[in-house]
Amino acid sequence: MPKESLLISKEIDLATLAPDVVRKAVEASEPYKLFFAFEAYLRDMVVEVLSKQGQLTNWYEKVPKDVQDEIAKLEATEEMKSWMSLGSRDKSALMTLPQLLRVIDQNWKEGFDDLIRDKGLIQEARLLVHLRNTICHMSTIPVEELERIKQTMRDWFRVVAP
Repeated sequence: MPKESLLISKEIDLATLAPDVVRKAVEASEPYKLFFAFEAYLRDMVVEVLSKQGQLTNWYEKVPKDVQDEIAKLEATEEMKSWMSLGSRDKSALMTLPQLLRVIDQNWKEGFDDLIRDKGLIQEARLLVHLRNTICHMSTIPVEELERIKQTMRDWFRVVAP
């Protein structure tokens, strides 16, 4: 049985009912938390950098058209699912890791060049997209791939947020 409980009510602990599944969930939680933090950091960075340019335009107007179209589709889906208690989410909250990296790449000269300084970091982060999707689609990854995630994030934060 896993060390950690996974309660679905006060009385029902999935760790006793499905110990192998809960063990995998616990294993997947670390890379999930890393991606959660990394994507949230990138979202904040994108909005901040694109909002600082002293222009009268909204940051979202600088997002590539194909990404805007994808976000519009997600907004429509969220509107249909309004019965869920998600509340209204900002457009940046709907952007995926590949979309965030595309926005940074497309707007490199808008201030990301000074902040990130090396476009190689964008490519390094793109290599994580498959691992991110694997974790977010409820599968585990090998320890060596977790180390790849950590190394990439160390590289980013060493440069961007020293």
